[in-house]
This record gives sequence, structure tokens and C-alpha cells, in this order.
Amino acid sequence: MRKMKKKQKKQRKHDLPRRLAAGVLTALLFLIGSLFGYTMIAKASGDPMPAVFGWGSAVVLSGSMEPKLPVGALLVIHREKSYEIGDIVTYEDENGSIVTHRLTALENGEAVTKGDANNIEDAPFPASKICGKVRAVLPGVGGGILWLKTPSGICAVLLLSGLPVIIPGHFIRKVGEKFENE
Repeated sequence: MRKMKKKQKKQRKHDLPRRLAAGVLTALLFLIGSLFGYTMIAKASGDPMPAVFGWGSAVVLSGSMEPKLPVGALLVIHREKSYEIGDIVTYEDENGSIVTHRLTALENGEAVTKGDANNIEDAPFPASKICGKVRAVLPGVGGGILWLKTPSGICAVLLLSGLPVIIPGHFIRKVGEKFENE
């Protein structure tokens, strides 16, 4: 009887870190899934750049802002109350595309931008179309984000989201077998 209680205590002691890790991983995957879900719903409802607590992101697809913003970089963007000349802003153009360029003029409710690598300024647009200001640049990360939007990336996310359910059960069985054999 005593030997059995010791085994149970030992098993619970080894079980805690595993359960804690599985819980943290599950919460993290749930958070990521929730953010992706929110983003997809917001985009479907017409928001060109969904933001959570004023923070959003975009991926650099062209070299119009090189070398400051390299192609493939992930941009962290924040919605501001006001913008100043020289800020790198992200806005929705007349075609509904998201563009990130440097603000060169801002007056009478209209904004003008220009890509650092471009020779000419962009056409003026309503300042209300500005989605936010670039706050951080993560070079090379954007490629991975773009891959997550492909069918294979979506499948990978779905498979990974099932791991917290599958792996703990597998390890619990293995640990149980180990303690039974001792």
C-alpha cells in the first residue's frame, strides 16, 4: 500500500511540468488561432488592416521603401491620433491595396506619400485612409506570415493546433507504462 502511494506521488511530481507545458502551449495556440480568426473576419467585413488594441501588421511586398523596409519584412503598425511629415505610414489606396510609404505632405484632410526608392510622389488621398504608423520592422519574418496564408500553411496550423491534445495523452500513457514496470 505504501509503495503504491509513493509511486502515485512520484507520478504526480513528474506530471506537473508536462501538464503545465501542455497548458501553456494550448493557450498560445488558442491565442494565435483567435487572432487569425479575428483578422479573417475583420478583413471579410471590409477592414483593410485589422488592428488589435490599435496594433496591426503588414508584409513588405515591393522594394519601394528599400533599404529602410526590405522586401519580406513584417511591419508592426500602430494607429495614431495624428501623423507628421516624415512618418512611414500604411494606408489604403484607391484600389483597396495596402501601401506603406513615407508621408511627404499633410494638409486640408489630404495626405501625400512617396516611397523612399521611388522618383515621384503618390497621388493625394484622404488622410482618413491612413491605417497607422510603422513602429517596428522585422526583416525576413513576413515570408513566413505569407506562407501561413497558403493552403499548406493553414494545414500546418491546423495540425499543430491538435498537438496539445494528442501529445499529452501519448506521454501520459508512456509515463504510466514506465511506472508500472518499476
